[in-house]
Amino acid sequence: MERLALIGVSQRRGGVEALTLWSTWWQNHAPAISTLAEEWVPILTCNRCEVVLALKEGLSLEQVRQALIPPQLPRGYAYLGEAALEHLARVAASLDSVNPGEDQIMRQVRQAFEAAQNAGSVGPLTRFAFQNALKVARRVRREVALAPANTSLFSLARPALEALLPQPARVAVVGTGEMGSLAARSLAALPGIELWLVNRTPEKAQALAGSLGARFMPLHDFLKHPPQLDALVTATPVEGLLGTGFFQKQPWLKAAVDLGMPRNIAPEVVKGVVLFDLNLLERLGQERRARLRADLAQAERIVAQELEQVMVDWAERAIAPAITQMRQVYHRTLTELVGERVEPELIERLAHRFAHFPVKGLRGLARRHGPEAAEAFLREAGLWEVEHG
Repeated sequence: MERLALIGVSQRRGGVEALTLWSTWWQNHAPAISTLAEEWVPILTCNRCEVVLALKEGLSLEQVRQALIPPQLPRGYAYLGEAALEHLARVAASLDSVNPGEDQIMRQVRQAFEAAQNAGSVGPLTRFAFQNALKVARRVRREVALAPANTSLFSLARPALEALLPQPARVAVVGTGEMGSLAARSLAALPGIELWLVNRTPEKAQALAGSLGARFMPLHDFLKHPPQLDALVTATPVEGLLGTGFFQKQPWLKAAVDLGMPRNIAPEVVKGVVLFDLNLLERLGQERRARLRADLAQAERIVAQELEQVMVDWAERAIAPAITQMRQVYHRTLTELVGERVEPELIERLAHRFAHFPVKGLRGLARRHGPEAAEAFLREAGLWEVEHG
């Protein structure tokens, strides 16, 4: 567990600008992680850029951090061992999200893990970490009502946006990936909304538009001849997608929600329009977090309880070879002493019986002081064979 590491930056923990710089660099200059880690799982979403690693022997967290992240980027954060696992569990449980309880983060963590599995970069340590982080997240989701179903980052803007809209209202969602699709579904549930879905490629967007009773428009047509809108939501990876010229053609536009990373709408090009950008959404998220203080505290208690058990499980797994070896030493010693006079089955039972109390002690040592303490005990007792040293 001491080789498990997590390095990254998120919107909530580093701000929009830091996240933009990290995400842009990561996408354009994929680092040579294989030279630094035996296992790795990147988690790249619109709200975070992180990588979970099993460090190679002899490399420190700081060495890997400096090798992965160039000095011109914001430093971000880095965790090692149990702290890395705790952060991953809090991410999966949506406790580290801008909008606590948002649905898609646990799915994104699972998809990142599955993608790394398919790429062959997952190993026993990262598998253990992700499986248990997702287990923690499922319990939090089951026991704490942090948010209704289908809550997303857009949910922070929806109440204020709805208050600004006339009846009826025409709204466009530009970008129908995961974030845009969630916004589209949320808007389609409002009465009196004429919804337009805009995307570069038509296939998935047209299918979503059909299911929501919305209209579809290709992106290149939308940029040239957009319909007159009352509100706009963007969720694309294209920086500055909509500029001054677009907004000059929208005299009735009341509000825009920019969920894009990097920014789809530069604040300076919007005049007389309420802009819900990621900075404003973060402030709204902080206000909601304050209202959820009691629920979040309950969720944090669950994370702490689960992690305590996870660390016990890890210690058990780590000392399992040592326990097996100790039993073998007892078995061999008994065989040498009484082998000709006692049935082999009885020797086997006696070996397990003699090992019972030492095994309990080893487990206690591992829980309190780590597997290394248990190994040190076996060495001092002469029960750790050379080939395992």
